Amino acid sequence: MSKIRSSDGKPSLLFWVLVAFLALLFATGGASRTDVQSLVILRPASIIVCALALMTLRKEHLAGRKWLIGSFAAVFGVALLHVIPLPPVVWQSLAGRQDLVDVEKLAGVTDLWRPLTLAPMNGWHALLSLFAPLAVLLLGIQLNRDDLFRILPLLIAFAGLSGLLGLLQAIGNPQSALYLYRITNNGSAVGLFANRNHSATLLACLFPMLAVFASTAKGTTDEVRLRQLVAAAIAIVLVPLILVTGSRSGLVSAVIGMLGAGLLYHRPTDVRTVRKGSPDRIKALPILGGLAVVSLGFLTFFFSRAEAIQRLFAEASGEDSRTDFWAVSLELFWKYFPWGSGSGSFVEAFQIVEPAYLLDATYLNRAHNDWVEIAVAFGLAGLILLVLACAAFFWRSFNLWRKAETGRRYVAFGRLASVCIAIIAIASVSDYPLRTPTMMGVFAILTLWFTESGRERADSVSTGRGGN
Repeated sequence: MSKIRSSDGKPSLLFWVLVAFLALLFATGGASRTDVQSLVILRPASIIVCALALMTLRKEHLAGRKWLIGSFAAVFGVALLHVIPLPPVVWQSLAGRQDLVDVEKLAGVTDLWRPLTLAPMNGWHALLSLFAPLAVLLLGIQLNRDDLFRILPLLIAFAGLSGLLGLLQAIGNPQSALYLYRITNNGSAVGLFANRNHSATLLACLFPMLAVFASTAKGTTDEVRLRQLVAAAIAIVLVPLILVTGSRSGLVSAVIGMLGAGLLYHRPTDVRTVRKGSPDRIKALPILGGLAVVSLGFLTFFFSRAEAIQRLFAEASGEDSRTDFWAVSLELFWKYFPWGSGSGSFVEAFQIVEPAYLLDATYLNRAHNDWVEIAVAFGLAGLILLVLACAAFFWRSFNLWRKAETGRRYVAFGRLASVCIAIIAIASVSDYPLRTPTMMGVFAILTLWFTESGRERADSVSTGRGGN
């Protein structure tokens, strides 16, 4: 067991298992579609990793995080209930099912057992998709604090790799092999994702991540300064990377990320030696960095690669007008209230009531508002889960930003998680980033950082000691 969980300051075996699984997530989980071939690898691997993690899970790992595990169990349970076959007399009485009942009567079939969801196969896909974040959660919850925080540079590296791949995609052939998915935003910088909005959301989360990465640096003055310069250099490159994604919501997310980074950053205090130098030059670094960011942004724009800005000021086309979709989606919510249309059934439910003026050669794969889609699919239960999640988020964030002791690492990581969760939540108003396995895994890591202060309190009660 000592080899599995290292206590000598070195990464544990569980940490390396999580690293390998996150690498697999980024390589194969960048799309939200259910027909992506890479899922043949990812989903069995997710289930296997979950089984391995359960073998080493102990009761003490749940300390301070029981509500987090309970929340995920509730989501998993609701998704499971939506795929369990129900007697005909039960599902036929559910709101919104009369269309199917009429079709079955015409076909002479009236005794079929059906699950709550209108699309059973998609419901199973939705259930299976939860095993990827569950694997991350079950592994991460067993890590000690040092290992949990070691994941930060790993996420920065993976997200940076995605951004660099996106830059190559933007300057290359739109039909090149650099695009990992058949159905994607060809010509845009999608990176390791299939959707430019999802790529931009992850890149925007890098700003607060880099701020904490630089703030929690340890070692000599030179080592600390090197980490700060690396973080500043990556942040400077992020601006043109987000601009070339072509994502307008990514611009909003980037602004939130930069504001959050400004609130999170503070000068590192754990420095072993302080070398005398030029304080004026050090103070000038933020100013020079800001000027570099603005300069790179203008250069990117004027050299015709800032697609996001171009799309921001362009006239909205029919495919970009989502208010009509949202209006129909709200009608669906009331049509299937209180049970919802079922997990993974949005496409089928929308096509039943799709008005003639929205019909064209394409189909709507999502509501492009995950808050609305959850309400449509899961009905009252989905709304209750969303309200409880929002209440928990605001309560924990208030404690982290107003009451927690500034300077502790777990507080810095908790605040970082609150900013990134807010970015993802706001991005979900016009898109669906958490429908991709990659972002689900990232979100699971964020929830572990977000609840680390709860584990601190549990440790203090049981041992009478606190930590950093």
